[in-house]
Amino acid sequence: MISTKKLAVSVVILTLVAVSFAYVFAGGMQPSFHGVGVLKSADRFAYIGDLVTYQIRVYNPSDYDLHNINVTDTMLNLSDTIPFIAKGNTTGVTYTFHREVLETDSNPLINTVSVEATDSEGAYSSASTQAITTIAEHLVDIEKIGPEFAYRGEAIKYTITVNNTADTDLVDVVVEDEMLGFSWQGDLNAGESNVFNLTYTVPCNTEDNLTNIVIVWAQLNETTIYAEASWTTEILYPCFPHSKGYWKNHPEDWPVDEIEIGSINYTKEEALSILIGANAKDATRMLAAQLIAAKLNRLSSCSPCFEYYNKTIDIEEIIEEADSFLESSPLGSDPQEEARQEALQIKDLLDAYNNSGCD
Repeated sequence: MISTKKLAVSVVILTLVAVSFAYVFAGGMQPSFHGVGVLKSADRFAYIGDLVTYQIRVYNPSDYDLHNINVTDTMLNLSDTIPFIAKGNTTGVTYTFHREVLETDSNPLINTVSVEATDSEGAYSSASTQAITTIAEHLVDIEKIGPEFAYRGEAIKYTITVNNTADTDLVDVVVEDEMLGFSWQGDLNAGESNVFNLTYTVPCNTEDNLTNIVIVWAQLNETTIYAEASWTTEILYPCFPHSKGYWKNHPEDWPVDEIEIGSINYTKEEALSILIGANAKDATRMLAAQLIAAKLNRLSSCSPCFEYYNKTIDIEEIIEEADSFLESSPLGSDPQEEARQEALQIKDLLDAYNNSGCD
């Protein structure tokens, strides 16, 4: 499902705060802070006729209550007075405005907001900041394609295609995808396309559907060229892992007929024998049994993420450790002392993952 959406980003903020310091003698000189704060964000790029979204946040970073905070933004026709903001209130008050980009607007479109206030000590403070939007032309196309569905912790793939639709070559074209941590800069000849294939692991703490935006922009003489595209992936509830005992008693549910443990391939029957024969005498047999169950859970599309002592663990890393251990200490080698303890620690993590769901 592809949608095109304006990219809202926070611009660099310059806040000017009038500050005075009062010194309190209590175990040493400690300054008290007077001031008022303001932050402003706007769309980074826009076309003529677009609605630019502005957000203004007025807050109180000082050590004193603020009274009668005047907020002024001429371009947005904003003139308001906030009666009171308590000291240290960094949440403050937020205003949201939408303004159409006009043909008569200067480029870039610079918007300034100013605030002034008096605090409970009678000190006067003021601040101002700007939001800058570049007015662009649509002479490049960009398309983004990803999966429609994904699980938390799953590695998913995106394809980004950028096409120069202008009748001239473009140099220093920039493609950026903040969520993916991706940035590319290069040249695109007239009519040329460039394709990027990227992989992204869905965070384990993702709560909502995953929507991200990719942008492309370039400068041609005095003209800024810009386009963007977005993709939304629906986050599914993962299947819950099953315990070692479940996989031992339900061979009909196995998603594979053979499995690799410690670089050795085992048939389904051989792997079942390892599950059935696991005992507390040989740490490698206990480890191998839990590793088989963990791999079967992952092959069944269960999420790799689970909580262990208030930490989020990626079971793929533990699976790699288990395979590596069984390569150096093969099944049945019965390691002792420190090697045995290492095997048992890895086994315990695999066991916690396998029992993090409900059979």
